[in-house]
Amino acid sequence: MEYRRRKRLIFSSKRWRSRHLLPILLCALLRLGFVLGVPALSVQPPIAPVTEIIAQSPNAHASLKQGIDRYEAGQFTAALESWQQALGRFKSQSDRLNEALVLSNLSLAYQQLGRWQEAEEAVAQSLAILRQEKQSDALYLEVLAKALNTQGRLQWSRGELQDAVETWQHATVAYKQAGDHTGTVIGLINQANALKSLGFNIQAETQLETVRLMVQQQPSLELKTTGLRSLGTALRRVGKLEEARSALQESLQVIDGTNLTATKSSTLLELGNTERALANKAIAIGKTDEAQQHTQTAITFYQQATEATTLPITELQAHLNQFSLQVEMGQQPTALIPVITAELANLPLSRTTIDAELNYAKSLLHLNHAGAEKQVAPLLATAIQQARSLNDPIAESYGLGQLGELYEQTGQWSEAQNLTQQALLKAESAQAAEVRYRWEWQLGRLLAKQRDSQGAIASYREAVESLETIRNDLLLIDPNIQFSFRDDVEPVYREFVELLLTAKQGEQPSQDRLRQAIHQVDALQLAELENFLGCNLAETVAISDIEIDPTAAKIYPMLLENRLAVVLEFPDPKQPLVYHEVLQPRSATRSWLQTLRQDLSEPDRTPEAIAELQVVYQWLIAPFESVLKQNNQIQTLVFVPDAELRNIPMAALYDGNQYLITRYAIAVAPRLELFRPKPRPRNLDVLLGGIGEPQTLRNRTFPKIENLTPELEGIRKLVKAQQPLLNEAFTEENLERRLKAGRFSVIHFKTHGIFSSDPEETFIVAYRELITGGDIGRLIQLSRARELKPIELLILSACSTAQGDNRAVLGLAGIAVQAGTRSVVSTLWEAQDLPTTQLMVQLYQALLNPKTTRAQALRQAQLHLIEQGYSTPYVWASYILVGNWL
Repeated sequence: MEYRRRKRLIFSSKRWRSRHLLPILLCALLRLGFVLGVPALSVQPPIAPVTEIIAQSPNAHASLKQGIDRYEAGQFTAALESWQQALGRFKSQSDRLNEALVLSNLSLAYQQLGRWQEAEEAVAQSLAILRQEKQSDALYLEVLAKALNTQGRLQWSRGELQDAVETWQHATVAYKQAGDHTGTVIGLINQANALKSLGFNIQAETQLETVRLMVQQQPSLELKTTGLRSLGTALRRVGKLEEARSALQESLQVIDGTNLTATKSSTLLELGNTERALANKAIAIGKTDEAQQHTQTAITFYQQATEATTLPITELQAHLNQFSLQVEMGQQPTALIPVITAELANLPLSRTTIDAELNYAKSLLHLNHAGAEKQVAPLLATAIQQARSLNDPIAESYGLGQLGELYEQTGQWSEAQNLTQQALLKAESAQAAEVRYRWEWQLGRLLAKQRDSQGAIASYREAVESLETIRNDLLLIDPNIQFSFRDDVEPVYREFVELLLTAKQGEQPSQDRLRQAIHQVDALQLAELENFLGCNLAETVAISDIEIDPTAAKIYPMLLENRLAVVLEFPDPKQPLVYHEVLQPRSATRSWLQTLRQDLSEPDRTPEAIAELQVVYQWLIAPFESVLKQNNQIQTLVFVPDAELRNIPMAALYDGNQYLITRYAIAVAPRLELFRPKPRPRNLDVLLGGIGEPQTLRNRTFPKIENLTPELEGIRKLVKAQQPLLNEAFTEENLERRLKAGRFSVIHFKTHGIFSSDPEETFIVAYRELITGGDIGRLIQLSRARELKPIELLILSACSTAQGDNRAVLGLAGIAVQAGTRSVVSTLWEAQDLPTTQLMVQLYQALLNPKTTRAQALRQAQLHLIEQGYSTPYVWASYILVGNWL
């Protein structure tokens, strides 16, 4: 296949892959289905001419100004021609400062077109000239700042985030010295985005707070409103959605009573984008009613933006955003079709026009409306032709690929395959991984439909490899648009696993395919967690690669479209994987598990829960009973659960006579890349704290915890621990002070709290304050700041996971990974106070034996509760161990 041959030639170098040569986000993310109307990305450096210095050369000035106009119109090849003419004239006049400015602009255009080598050479030449001509006046500093901003953007696009941060820091200093307020704000926002992607959330938020203060002190109303809107966009991109909405609403308040019509419409448009992001966030954690409210508010803002603007492009952007959102929600906004069609016809040829056409075609393709498909083909044909006339390979790739998707939907496999391969070649010429993966995925689907299993597997493998190269970009993908993790990333992995596990009738998948399948589940869970936590976890070690516990077997249940697939892996790598599947729709499995989770958390539903637990036992354990008995050295079952299975306590699975906990210790290890599991130290140094007083915080009521003191004092009698931080002493400030000063291997908090896949919805209750998930991680890191021993165990004895959030356990594990904690003990639902106290004391009693693993200690504590008469799963099964089980 021509595409694969060329890909091998281009990407044979590991060094090339490691550099992550990604197209710039402004063009790439829009064509991934992002809504239009988002202001130019913060990584977009200003390119306005420095008029004072270029006015000396009218001809050169005319070419430079023409290039800027063409660039801003999205005509990048034409902009190159103008700037190259200007460059020649400035060189002939020995005008070094303007020469540097033009070279910086040339780099921007090259980046837009995916011509990375030329982009790098141009900005390098620009900076070399500026180093030679070093000056201290404002004009020189402004050109220097622009060149540095361009270089930072190039580094960002390549995934060189640390380098980008440093370059943008220098750019910000130059902007500030030049007295350029707008440039300084841009530099700070750029740094915040990169810091967020690197996992430095606190530093990113500090930068944005600096931006807020600068903007609020700005005397110019226009600059203040624009700055607040830019701040709102940046806050949305780093996941601070409530703060983003607040900044945007403040911008609107400043605008009221002025004639800043364009600014108002752009702010309303961004408010719509933010409400859409809030809706997607609510959907992800199971809050459907809240999601509907945010969706309706987003539509209202889009409509208001349309009414407020006098600019055709803003009106189109608002209509496109509203249309795509309503299509996404399953609505039929057919009244907008003739409106958008007419607006598109009046736009001049530019990348903006092509982006709009592709966005519109994407929405039409997913609109369940007679005749919609007939409108898509000519629209895409026009976009492809326009992209060719602009010599824009990335835009052409999207047009060809979306046309291939249309043919895929109409069952014209051969034509769809041909178009998809053409799209791949175009994406390859621009080295665009985030474009390429979509067409590799599409090609895999097409080959699978044509029963070319080997070809399909090869294409899916290439798609997930491409996704790996754009991991950093996935962290900053806007959640407000059609392109979303659950729609455009998660299905790639799931469909690949489904393909790997498909075998001929009467046969089972090969061992090689089984191992590939569990590897892809690993990759999915890692990508999923990174997407929700917004940090990179690549520096950790995959537990699948570590074989240190000969007594632990791993079980991988995978919810696929039409079956529940389960793989059993023994600690001996020479031992074959064992496979079983339950043929039933994924929707039915998910519904059953959701009901079970609800019944388990309600004591009056125990009989129903036990009956449902028997069914799940038949799915996950019964098929492996005989082989597990043959391997009688197995003492621990480590589950790598998927989707709703994460919310089910595997210890409570019931065979009709006994619970699984009576035979095995149980641990949950979302097979994300946790820190290297190793046996815990002999002695435990414990930090104790909690709050028992009732409180109301942020409109939430937290009841009294009666057994706070008995639990913590009971633990102090068994292990080394200082005086607990209780009630009014249990504050973030005191925790920070204690963690900085002490050396702890265990942190034990008895307090209310919720763990969710959304860090903003993850918190523990302190005295008159909530400590968020991000701050929990930061506080725990304090005890490791001087390279002291890691936190072995984080215990949260009165917390629970968020109801309806099937990623909450994954989020719990993610907090542990971020904080460097090897494992966490918490509860799936809020457990009863007195039994919890008994269980925790028994847990530490068991841990006094250095040969007892964490999983075995929790098992002994749970069995103790059962022996004490707490026999219903509602009481004892809520406790789970996540992470290192040793």
